[in-house]
Amino acid sequence: MQERELILDYFRVLQKKNLLGFSYLFLGDNYNLIVEILKLISCKDENPPCDSCYSCKQIKELNHPDLFIIEPEGFNIKIEAVRQGIGFLSLRSFSLPKKVLLIKDAQAFSLPAANAFLKTLEEPPKNSFIGLCASSLEGLPETIISRCRKIFLPFIQEEQELEECGQVLSFLRGKDMVFRDRKKFVSFLWSFILILREDITSGIGNRNNRLLKDRECEIILSSYRRQEKCLLLEELLKIYQVSKTVNVNLALNLLKNRL
Repeated sequence: MQERELILDYFRVLQKKNLLGFSYLFLGDNYNLIVEILKLISCKDENPPCDSCYSCKQIKELNHPDLFIIEPEGFNIKIEAVRQGIGFLSLRSFSLPKKVLLIKDAQAFSLPAANAFLKTLEEPPKNSFIGLCASSLEGLPETIISRCRKIFLPFIQEEQELEECGQVLSFLRGKDMVFRDRKKFVSFLWSFILILREDITSGIGNRNNRLLKDRECEIILSSYRRQEKCLLLEELLKIYQVSKTVNVNLALNLLKNRL
C-alpha cells in the first residue's frame, strides 16, 4: 500500500475510534495530501472523504467557514495573524464537528508569533483541529515541535518522480536548467538529494529504486569519487533548507560548479 493511503487510513482509524488529536505537525511539501486529510476528518460519510458533500467541496476549495488559514506575510508569520487564528478557534462551529486552523510554512513563525501560539497548543479549545505545515523541522521552535504529533508526508507524488529524475539527468549532462516555478525547483532539488543519497549509501546499481533506473545516470555518477558526491549532497541539503527564498539561478550555478 502506498504511503499516501497508509496516512489516510491512519486518520480514518483515529476518526472512527474518536482518537483524533488536537494538533499535528505535517512535515513535507505534499500539501494536497493535507487537504485530503482535512476532508476526511470533516466529511460525515461512512467512508470519508466522499468528495461530493458540502464539507468536502468547500474544504477542497479552502473556503469552508469552519476553516481558517494562516500564511506568512513576507518572510514571517506575524503575531497578528496568530491572534486572529486563536480567536477563530474560540468561535462556535458552523457545520463541521471541529473548527480547523491550518498554518502554512510553520517554519516561518516569528518568535513573538510562536510564543503567542504556545498556550493554544498546550490547551487547545475543545472541538478544534490544528494543522501546522512545514517543509522541515529547521527553523521551528522546539516548544512548537514538542506539542504536536508529527506526520511525515511523502514529499513528491509517484507520477512526478520520473519527470524530476529526468531533470536531474539533464542537469548531470550539463544542460542549463530554467525553473519559473519555485515548487518545481524544490522538487528537482529533492529528487537530486534522493538519487545522490541512494548512490552514496547503497550504490547506484540498486535496481529496486525507481529513481535510479537510468543507466546513463549510473555511469555519470560513477565518475565522481565518494567524497565529491558527499560534498555535493551537503551543498544540495544546504540549498534545500533555504529553497523558499534562495536565488534559483545562483543556486544552480553553485551546483554546476560542484560537478
